[in-house]
Amino acid sequence: MTRINLKRVLFWLSLVLLSTLTAHSQTLCVIDGTPIPDSLLHITIDEMRSDSAKQIVAKRLGFIPPYAIESIQTFSAEEQIRQGKNITFCKSPADIIIIRTNSLAELQWVINGKLRKPRKKLTIIDYKLSPQRITEALPRGIKPTDILTADILTYINDPRLEKHPTIVIKTKTSNRLLNQRSQPEGK
Repeated sequence: MTRINLKRVLFWLSLVLLSTLTAHSQTLCVIDGTPIPDSLLHITIDEMRSDSAKQIVAKRLGFIPPYAIESIQTFSAEEQIRQGKNITFCKSPADIIIIRTNSLAELQWVINGKLRKPRKKLTIIDYKLSPQRITEALPRGIKPTDILTADILTYINDPRLEKHPTIVIKTKTSNRLLNQRSQPEGK
């Protein structure tokens, strides 16, 4: 008799768990076309409809200033599906939030003390989601194996609005040049 009761309890427990998961579906947040995990940015649709939405996103992310956020749009997932949008979800979210950043979220590249242009544009959000993207965006002539140090500088509370997040890289070639300059000419 205990086996039957245990099976019933497990069955009802699984039904309750499934119903609570579907009742409390998450909000899907997309920044610059990339879905953001809830662990990185947990926001609600009500927060994003408020006047301080940009400040909320900036504070929760912690590495982007509010003025680097260009726009925030909110949609109901059911409404988008009803309108015939070509959207497919494994588990339908309650709402969809689309955030677009401007050029102030793009990383500037300083390599060996000089401003360089990357092979492809990279935002601070791309970096936070996948630091390996740095190797894809390295300027021409720089190999990942040449990198000695890489530091990310963010200017969140800086009053100068034109400050971009910056990646500062030192390579092996800069050290070789310094060593050659410091050696006397006769050796």
